Amino acid sequence: MDSALLALLIVGGSVAYGLIGVWFGRKFIHKHVAEGHNDVLVPIFLTAGVIYAVLLGFMVVAVWESYDAAHANASEEAAMLVPLYRQTTVMAPEKGAVMRELVRQYAENVIHDEWSTMRKSGAASEKARKSIGDIFREYATLTPATKVREIIAQQFLNTLSQIILDRNKRILQASEALSWIIWLGVVGGGAVIVGMTFLLYMDRRGPQLVMTGIMAGMIGMLLFIMVVLNKPFVGPLALDPAPFEQSIAAFDDVDRGN
Repeated sequence: MDSALLALLIVGGSVAYGLIGVWFGRKFIHKHVAEGHNDVLVPIFLTAGVIYAVLLGFMVVAVWESYDAAHANASEEAAMLVPLYRQTTVMAPEKGAVMRELVRQYAENVIHDEWSTMRKSGAASEKARKSIGDIFREYATLTPATKVREIIAQQFLNTLSQIILDRNKRILQASEALSWIIWLGVVGGGAVIVGMTFLLYMDRRGPQLVMTGIMAGMIGMLLFIMVVLNKPFVGPLALDPAPFEQSIAAFDDVDRGN
């Protein structure tokens, strides 16, 4: 769904809910307002509002941190491919050439196959999984002839292990999302808080409509932020494979001797 349409549905829907509720709520409340009406309701409204504000603020921060962690992890995985590729240049020429081809193939499979698979189903790509397995299998055939190459082979294994760890995290992050119980709390809580304004009464209708609309709009905006950041690899702010594309450009520099 287009991000502008999604924002309109969530933010606009929240505002419409608040305005319509106040409009019709006033007609009912007007006949039942007695002295001290707002004096009783306002403290209850403020207490509930603070509780909900803490919940909503915490969830927005938590969703953002999850999104940022996914971005940092994918960037680290892509960045680690560059030293992995460079380490193959000091291996035996025939083995190094095979390794470089396999590392490049893995990066390309992540870009062209696995990324779209994660967006559709949150799962890993068979092509990318096979590519990383091929690198391990090729590594098992290495027979370093010198002490330097033995050290490089060990460093290659350490780097490859870190890449696999980052890859597994990325796949898990692609399949994770907020539980329905969390959405029930933030959406239901927002509906209750805005709904409580329907029971308040001001002599002038305009200011109450404006203030309720602003509050509902702010809640809707924060809910929209949660929706677009909930799944890091899906939606209008979905992470893209640009870090892996930059790594492939770095591979080309290594091949040119830079």
